This record gives sequence, C-alpha cells and structure tokens, in this order.
Amino acid sequence: MKKTVEQKAEIAKQKIDKKAEKQKLKKEKAAAKKENASAKKEKQKQQKAAKKETTSTKKQAKKELAEQKKAAKKEAAELKKKAKQEAANKIKALKNDAKKGKIAEKAEKAAKKDKKEKGKPKSKSKSKNSAENEGAVAGGNNKKKLFAGVLALVFVCGGVVGFLHFKGGNKEEEKDPYIEAYVLDDDFVTSIPKFLGESEKRELPEITEEQGDDGKRIVYDYTGLKDADEEVRDYINFLTSEKEFVPMFEYNLEIPAGYISVGTTSQEEGKILKLDIDYTETDYKVMVSKTTEELPDIKETSGGKDISRDGALNYLTTLPAEKLGMEKPVGEYKTVYDAGQSSIDGLSCYGISLYELGTAGTNVFQGKFFVATNQSAVFRYHPENDTYVKLEKTEKQKVLSNIESAEGTESAADGENTEQTEKDAQEQTDETAKDKEQSDSDDDEKEKDSKKDKKVQKGRKEEKEEQKQS
Repeated sequence: MKKTVEQKAEIAKQKIDKKAEKQKLKKEKAAAKKENASAKKEKQKQQKAAKKETTSTKKQAKKELAEQKKAAKKEAAELKKKAKQEAANKIKALKNDAKKGKIAEKAEKAAKKDKKEKGKPKSKSKSKNSAENEGAVAGGNNKKKLFAGVLALVFVCGGVVGFLHFKGGNKEEEKDPYIEAYVLDDDFVTSIPKFLGESEKRELPEITEEQGDDGKRIVYDYTGLKDADEEVRDYINFLTSEKEFVPMFEYNLEIPAGYISVGTTSQEEGKILKLDIDYTETDYKVMVSKTTEELPDIKETSGGKDISRDGALNYLTTLPAEKLGMEKPVGEYKTVYDAGQSSIDGLSCYGISLYELGTAGTNVFQGKFFVATNQSAVFRYHPENDTYVKLEKTEKQKVLSNIESAEGTESAADGENTEQTEKDAQEQTDETAKDKEQSDSDDDEKEKDSKKDKKVQKGRKEEKEEQKQS
C-alpha cells in the first residue's frame, strides 16, 4: 500500500524531531560530564590547599620549636658563663682578703716583737729567734686557712656549674626511687612517669606526707604538664586491667578534670592500698594511703566469658544499625579502640569509637559505644550531655544468651532434649528445603505457561496485521 505525501512528510518530520531530541540529550550529557569534571577538579583543588595549609602549619610549628630550643640553649650557656665569672670573682676576692689578713697579722707580730725586745734587753737574741719561729708558725696557719677557704669555694662553684651543666641536658640525671614507684611501707606500685617511660626525664614532684585517721598518706604533686588528663586515663586503665586494682566508686575517664579512686589488696593484713587522683588538663595529685575499707565487688550480670577488644567489636557488629541508632552497620565505619578498659555501671568495658571519612579527607566522629567484657551489656556514650545509655538486647541476643546459659548444665535429660531439638530442627530444615523445591518447580511451570501465552498472542497479532495489509 503506497503512502501519501502527507504520510511521508509526517514520517520525515518524526525522524527530524527524533534526531533533534538525540542531539539535545547528547548536549545535556556533555554538559553534565563537564560539570562533574569541574566539581571534581574543585574538590582536588580544595584538598590540595588543605594539605598545603597543614604542611605549612607543621613547618611553622617545627620552626618555632627549633627557635625555642635554641633560645633555651643560649640562656643555659649564658647562665653557665655568668656562674663561672661569679665563682672567679669570689675566689679573687677571697685571695685578696687572705692576703690583707696575712699582711696585717705580720705587722701585728712585728709590733709585738719590738715591744718584747724593748722590755727584755738581756735576752735579745733569744727573743728574736722566738719571734721568728712564731711568725713562721702563724704564716703556715694562714696558708692552711687560705687553702681550705679556696678549696671550699671551688667545690661550691663546681657544684653550681655542674648543676647548670646537667640541667642543660648534657648528662642524665640519676634515678630517684620516688619517680620509679609510689611506696608506702611494704606496698608499692609503678608510678605514672615510670608507666609512661619518662621516669628519667620528669622532674621530681613535690612530695608531702600527711597524717589521717587510718595512718599516713603520701601526696605526689605534678604540675605544669600537657595532656595530664590523658596520662591519668591511660594509667588508671593500666592499673585496672593489669595490676588488679578496682574502682572504689564509679567514675568517668572521658571528662578533662575529675577525681578518681582505685584500690587493691595491701601487704598488710586487713587493709587495702588506695590511690586517689585529683586531676585537671595540666596537673594531678596522686595520694597514696592504706585504709581498712573493703574493696567493692564488680557487678557481673552475665556468666559469659571475658572477651578481647576484637571480640568486643565483633559482638558490636552483631547489633543492627537501627538498634545502635546509626545510619549504617558498624562494619562500614572506621573503628578506634580506647586504651585499656573503662568502668561503667560497675562493669569493665571496652570503648569503641566510630568514624567516617569526611569531604576534607579527615575522620568525622559518628558515635561511641562501650561493650562489657562479659558481653552482658552495651552502652552508647552521648558527649553532648556526658551520659551513658544502656541498649536493650535484641530478640536474637536474648535467644543466644539463653542458649549460652543452658550450655552450663550437663545432665542427661538436657542432653536428650538437645538431641531432640537438633533432630526437630533438621526435620524442619528438610521440610523447608522440600517446600522450596516445590515452589521452584511451580515457578518454572508458571514461567513456561507465560512464555507460551506470549508466543500465541504474538502469532495472533501478526495474523491481524497481515489481514489489514491485504
């Protein structure tokens, strides 16, 4: 059947419109691609600028540190030089004073000698010899006094110069037992500087002894520190995880200032060794004492075995994201562990922080959780109001907890019940597999019928088009 001119024109118009539409889509795609490339280039430019700024800041800080070291070294040299000059001046003055004393003493002896000679003319030669001997003895004594004075001054000046020399870092200071450990009678515990590996670098703290109701208490006062709160947190975690210390009351190690008390069994029967630490960001006091208090019991709400930090993370990943209040599962975040353990609600817990990579290439904090070492509880930390919220267990966790508690019994009846449960579970699995096979078979039949119907409909449609053309 021939097509009319109008039909041909319409077909040509449709082709032109279709071609124009394709060209329009192509231009839109090119513009979007160009825009994406521009955005990517801008992002790379921002990252490069941020990296350059960070490098510049590091260089500036390094330069300032070098200048400070240089200034400190110069100041120490000036002090050393000044001390030497003062010592030399003192020695010179002492020599002059001794010389003047010697001359005055000789004049005095000579005057006495003349007086004796005038009073005893008969024994002139004898008096003369005696005066000469006395002058010699006096001169010897003056020399001894001068030598002793000079020697003492040399020792004093040497001590001053040596102090300045050692202070400048040219020689290591001798270890002090108070820096290595906190000692009270027969009890002792590793000190904070020793734990940090800085016992030979730290200055000796101010040490005072106080008398309390239960006996004496020794106070170690550390001042002028940087990140003192972090040092205390790491030290307390070390005591509670490795040195058998337990918290005397609940505390929060995340705050920048506070008061902490931990204790352990003392060598003295009937007493405990207690460490109280009052700290801020720049200083802390360590108070060591022994009391007759009893160590508190750590709460244990589950019979589960203690797990490692990795085990705590694995346990945390079993919780759904909705339960944790997170947008994604735990496994999709970057995780950072706390050093040691923290005590929350009487439970020893591992702290796990979750981070996500931000647009500037830095880690962005997303949330923090504390998992009990015995898997009995999980807490979410809210830094905005400094609170810990205990998460309720999911149904899956409750079932797992019930199974773990049931595993503790070893009776024959429980064994038979377990075998029967396994058998029932196996039968149920087999039935499920059969149902699935039947369902798959039914789906295959339905698919075959659907294809057959489509084929028939297609054949009918082709017949109708042929009839129309004829």
